[in-house]
Amino acid sequence: ISSSGVANATLPPGYQEFMHCPPGSCSLFIEHDKGLAGPASAYWKCYDERTGETTEAVWTGQYTEIEAPEGWIQDPGECEPPSTPHKNIDKP
Repeated sequence: ISSSGVANATLPPGYQEFMHCPPGSCSLFIEHDKGLAGPASAYWKCYDERTGETTEAVWTGQYTEIEAPEGWIQDPGECEPPSTPHKNIDKP
């Protein structure tokens, strides 16, 4: 049994349809151990290639009342994986 509700759970359509990141960020795919199933937010973070910092994305969908912060970019392009380790990537 997982101590995290997202480790083995997925969300139905309409809850995490759009990823929003701060300006200047791209979307970075986070690899996990084989067998992990979870919502999109478990696999994607916002990554600033200038600073090497990652941040949590804000996820919106038709069944949520969540709004992205003003000026954030919807569905930013995918990043190239950095060649050197970057800061604050968490692994479950």
